[in-house]
Amino acid sequence: MKKVEDEYCLADLINSIFTIYYYNRKNETYFGWCGLQVISEHKYLNPVNWQDIGVIIFSFFRLSLFMCLCSVSALAADSGQHADDNYLRFGVLPLQSPTKLASMFLPVTDYLGDRIGRPVQFVTSPNFSTFMERVKQHKYDLIYLNPLLYRRSRQFGYQAIVKVAAEPFTGILVVRKNGPIKTLSSKSLPDGVRIGFPDPDAFAATVMTRQYLEAQGIDVAKKMQVQYFVSQDSAILALHSNLVDIIGTWRPSLRSMPNDIQQDLHIIAETPAKPQMPIAVSEKLSTEVKQNIQQALIQMTSNREGARIVEQLGFNRGFEATTDTGYLKVQE
Repeated sequence: MKKVEDEYCLADLINSIFTIYYYNRKNETYFGWCGLQVISEHKYLNPVNWQDIGVIIFSFFRLSLFMCLCSVSALAADSGQHADDNYLRFGVLPLQSPTKLASMFLPVTDYLGDRIGRPVQFVTSPNFSTFMERVKQHKYDLIYLNPLLYRRSRQFGYQAIVKVAAEPFTGILVVRKNGPIKTLSSKSLPDGVRIGFPDPDAFAATVMTRQYLEAQGIDVAKKMQVQYFVSQDSAILALHSNLVDIIGTWRPSLRSMPNDIQQDLHIIAETPAKPQMPIAVSEKLSTEVKQNIQQALIQMTSNREGARIVEQLGFNRGFEATTDTGYLKVQE
């Protein structure tokens, strides 16, 4: 395995532990669990090049010092928030690594808090099932999730108010350019092909791509060796590292990877489009708060700060209002 993969994964390990500790500090500190989770994502790595150990240790202590400083400021901030307990919890489905999610959505929560006059806290979960269990328990005031899980969340009192107003919501099947798969058909595909997915409930990356393969006459369960990974990033890295021959994912995750990894991969198929990713709010929020959140999100592209955040998210057109109509047709 090339040294560059080790470096990406080590950085992801250190940054993920740091991000979980700091950004989920209030009620959900997953330092131990998520640290182990990230390690398990990269269990296929070769031993670390010992020449890099000094750099790694230095980086870890530098992050540790920064965490201590952040924790002091966090305690001060938290004491003020606990006084009125007025913050809203924005739950983001763990589609990508914690580091990437934090870098994407912390600016969104800061922006929302400024616009609605109420602090908004970014939170995520170790996996999809834990996320949905917290949705069921009303741990979140607003949620960003896929269409399939949104349909399930409706029974727990959540209602979609906006959706991503960008490219069509599709799943993609990706292979290595120099890999064994050149076409997708039941006749040309050999038995035992290794296919990787993120979570079984990842709608675009798993559910939609499996439906696409079945529609092509490819029996995934019988013809392929199915492997699940902790995140979209892990599945893509596994493909790049030749641990699987093909993966299901979606375009935003592939675009977020380093250029050398993207250039090594090829989109071999894309599924039909479904309703885009929604943001839904809890029925426990007042009508005024729901409307304020909806307007703040819709108007993000109309000002410089919001447009910059939307561009960082990769949503070129921001958000637009939505209803339940399209999501009721989503199939398991």
